Amino acid sequence: MAKRLGGAAVLCVLLIPLLLACAQLLHGQLLAWGEQQWPGYAAGRAYCQDAPGAATAAPTAAAAAASTAAAAPDPLVDELMAEDATPAAAEAAPAAADPSAVAEAPAGDDDLLEGLDAPPAAPSAAAVASAAAAAALAAPPMSAGQRSYCRFEQGVSRIGDLGITWMPATMVILLLLSAFVTTLRRKHIGLRDAGNALEDRISNGAQLLTNGFVLASSWTLYGQTEGVAQDVEGLWVFGTCALILANVVQLVRPLPRADANGVTGTTVGRVLATIPLFAWMGAISGIWFFAVEHHPAGIAIYLQKITEYSTLYIQVGLYLWTGLMLRDTLLGGLVFDLIRPLRLPPELFAVVVSMAAAIPVAYSGASGVFVLALGATIYTEMRRAGATDELARATTAMSGSFGVVLPPCLLVVIVASLNLDVTTDELFYRGWQVFGLTGVIFLAIAWLTRRAPWRFGIAPTIGADLGKAGTGLLPYLAIAGVVLVAFRLLLDAGLDEHTAPYLLAVAMLAMQPWDRLYRRKLSAKPAASAGDARDGATRHTALDTGTQIGALLMLMGLSACLGGVIERSQIIETMPTALGGPWPAMALLVGAMIIIGMIMDPYGAVILVSVTLAPIAKANGIAPVHFWMMALVGFELGYLSPPVALNLLLTRQIVDDLPAHVRTPDPPQKSFFRRHERVLLPVLVRGVTMLIVAFVPLLLS
Repeated sequence: MAKRLGGAAVLCVLLIPLLLACAQLLHGQLLAWGEQQWPGYAAGRAYCQDAPGAATAAPTAAAAAASTAAAAPDPLVDELMAEDATPAAAEAAPAAADPSAVAEAPAGDDDLLEGLDAPPAAPSAAAVASAAAAAALAAPPMSAGQRSYCRFEQGVSRIGDLGITWMPATMVILLLLSAFVTTLRRKHIGLRDAGNALEDRISNGAQLLTNGFVLASSWTLYGQTEGVAQDVEGLWVFGTCALILANVVQLVRPLPRADANGVTGTTVGRVLATIPLFAWMGAISGIWFFAVEHHPAGIAIYLQKITEYSTLYIQVGLYLWTGLMLRDTLLGGLVFDLIRPLRLPPELFAVVVSMAAAIPVAYSGASGVFVLALGATIYTEMRRAGATDELARATTAMSGSFGVVLPPCLLVVIVASLNLDVTTDELFYRGWQVFGLTGVIFLAIAWLTRRAPWRFGIAPTIGADLGKAGTGLLPYLAIAGVVLVAFRLLLDAGLDEHTAPYLLAVAMLAMQPWDRLYRRKLSAKPAASAGDARDGATRHTALDTGTQIGALLMLMGLSACLGGVIERSQIIETMPTALGGPWPAMALLVGAMIIIGMIMDPYGAVILVSVTLAPIAKANGIAPVHFWMMALVGFELGYLSPPVALNLLLTRQIVDDLPAHVRTPDPPQKSFFRRHERVLLPVLVRGVTMLIVAFVPLLLS
């Protein structure tokens, strides 16, 4: 019961930023409509509460400016990168916007608390009053209808202001609430799941240690902050207490069952593999800040810094929710029903699926998010197309890697914002080349590793099959089209990297009633196709959404702390700047990117590499665009490479939640490659791509 209530609460929290984003878009349109109806409306809107022509009791010019700023239809880039596109400015932006969030830094901690510095001095009260009076005298009188419209517009504006102010707190609530659901379900990301009571106790003990570090650190920082920042730290304190309580309960009542093979024994290696990745990161960070630096607030400060990118993390949650809603509808199966009559060989089908998946990956901005959101759909359809379990898992893990270099990927936008010597146009141009190269390499490797000669044969009933799939798909497309048109006409918002998380979530919500109706219609007659036979066995959207968000955001949060440890330990600074030219420098940087990709989320990795390794590459004659293409491919190779292989772990997590008849194991394989294809195929494809991207441009330069 607690798990299901937690999942429902997670969906309620996700609705908050969804509604606030719509309010901000609506406010932008209200300003535009007001200006069209009453020229000069924007200049006089601050005085709509007063009688026509009155200048007394007018709001200050500063408040009017703040309200106008909050009306921007898309605040993401300003929140994420600030105006000067430097890491320091991005960290300082939220503090400058909210004076109450400024921390009182203890002596010697200025570098850790740099994102919480005091804002610049405000203009004097006399200057503000003078400006307000002058503006009031210049404002034209308002009619009753104009004042009513203005009051409504400012009410919407206040809702948007509230969302911007409390977005960090919303993100923390989402992270902690979903992490609580994940903990109760024992679904945190690790190398393997606990299979018996001892392993379960070790896993929960490690989580308890990490949560204890976070609690102690948050409590320390709580006394050093004020206003909104202190409220956020209070949420961390309360939330980690709940997580600790869940760990204690599970220590007392451990997992009773044996593992999947029925073996109740264990080894040291198996026990260590059951510890979740976030617990490893938290333990390392806690030992560093508490025992080495003797600065207990360190973990909390780095967790505070991720709230400066709160919109980004909330969008991750919205993408996961959208993907799981798609998983639990018939839409994904109907799309694949359009391809199935072509009867493509399984290996070729894997290439087509991975290339097609690049478009949604480009919008979600991170391969791990895509795997969690749509991996279940891809795996299921690969098995229905005749692929083995190993090939289906390999395709699912790799499907999230192709689109991170394509427009409008937010990861590339962040790279360009943090590094002024590259532009998004340059990166996306090279990104299309890398995408095409990866597709050709995958196609060649798929042909070389095929299980049988490729034979192509179109189904004799292809016309009827395509007609049936198209008929079933048409209502979904119509609903999505209506949502897109409504956003464009009413809110002047198209589908781009900033609006996609909100618009796609609204579209999927709008499809739910029709999907339920269509499912009941199909269930009333015998299943006539693979698309009809889907019985909704995985329709636990709320619970799974909370679980997946908690697993990923907890990992991303503690990854930021581990990145802080790497940065402050100055390990990377020990590398010499002069490495003997571009060839040895590139060889060393390739290894560094793969290692960073193994242990950090992509957003944190980009920030760390921008500060530390990008200058080294430039000093050794590597072109910035070349370096960042290599870095993005290297990150993805790291997410697919043992011993961590995060995307494979995410694939295992979502596949294990599928019905047993979908994930039936393969017959025993004699070939080493076939037994480990889920690991070897992605590493081979991305590894060859990495070598070409890294070193061929050096040959041609």
